[in-house]
Amino acid sequence: MSYPFPVLILILLSFLFQQCKASEAPDAAQVAQSLYGDNTEKTVRILGSKVINLDEDPELESIVLSQSGQSEAVSVYKKQGSGWKFLWKQEFHQLSLGSFFYDLKKRSWEPGTIPGKEKKILEGDCIRRIVLAELPGDNFNSVFMEVLSEEPPLGLFSVPFAFRKGVKIWDGLQLKEHEELVRSKRVDFEYSNKEKTVRIFPTNPNYSQEFVFNGWEMIPNLPMQPIPSFVSLEVEPKLEVGKESKVTLQLKNRGNYTTVTYLSLSFPEDAKIRLTENSQGIRLYQKGATVYNIVSNKQVPASHLLVEVTKEGWGSNYKQGVSFYYTPQSPESLSGKILFRASFKFYKEIVSIPNRFSVNKTEIDQQGFPTYPLFMEHK
Repeated sequence: MSYPFPVLILILLSFLFQQCKASEAPDAAQVAQSLYGDNTEKTVRILGSKVINLDEDPELESIVLSQSGQSEAVSVYKKQGSGWKFLWKQEFHQLSLGSFFYDLKKRSWEPGTIPGKEKKILEGDCIRRIVLAELPGDNFNSVFMEVLSEEPPLGLFSVPFAFRKGVKIWDGLQLKEHEELVRSKRVDFEYSNKEKTVRIFPTNPNYSQEFVFNGWEMIPNLPMQPIPSFVSLEVEPKLEVGKESKVTLQLKNRGNYTTVTYLSLSFPEDAKIRLTENSQGIRLYQKGATVYNIVSNKQVPASHLLVEVTKEGWGSNYKQGVSFYYTPQSPESLSGKILFRASFKFYKEIVSIPNRFSVNKTEIDQQGFPTYPLFMEHK
């Protein structure tokens, strides 16, 4: 059969378009292999995919939503030659996996679908909604999703999760006992493009709550609470054993005004530290100096170098720089590891960030507090 020339061109363009679309993401067999291993007998069904930037590399990634048995997964890949490089995955299981919709009148999840309403590209049965958006300080997207869960006595409910480069930064299951979730069975959320923050229960003024990213995880923005957030860490020149480098850590208060905030930097590696000429409000504790340990509830000798910063009158969205000179004493200390935490007075209590509710990786410092690990040199 022969075709007129214009029709032939349309057929060729259609074929090329289909080929391009097909190459935007790995196929079902490749996704199954990435999720469950080379010898898996499991099969997956691709529910949707999207090409978007999900890390610092300017080359785009492909995010895939797939379903297998009673589980759904989000997985991320980068094009590598003629194949795909698997980057990370997050999988969720639901015993009663199937079609559900949220009934606004009943305030509950009901089986079935809303007539005439089609699912979005990245929408499944368990993973109900995916929002791809930038966090403050990032020029790439993180993944926010609404996930269905089922636990007695709550029954079926949905909560938000967030992942940045595959690392969990927000776990909505911490909201299971929230009064509004118990009533509504759904933690609705919206992302602000302007403020780059997330708000839960956005339409309910009684329970609406903003969450901000502090460089490690999403933190609830509470009255009288500062949120010291990582902005940058500069080291000049590059760390070398026995040579001094100037280190400048920039933080920004993405929370609210506070009268006094304490910033603690503990250095577990073998090094020497010298404060800069303009070190107002900064105190250096050498090894052996007396520091307080919260676990033993007493003063103990410092096992590591410690820098503490007292910041008075820290307003919202204002920056604070911390500078010092750092000299590694051994090859093992060239990563320049810092254990960082912040604390402030809330009424009569001292509150620390991070704490036992943190979802991001933390380490216990020499004073017994959870801390965020930072590295002056990329590992």
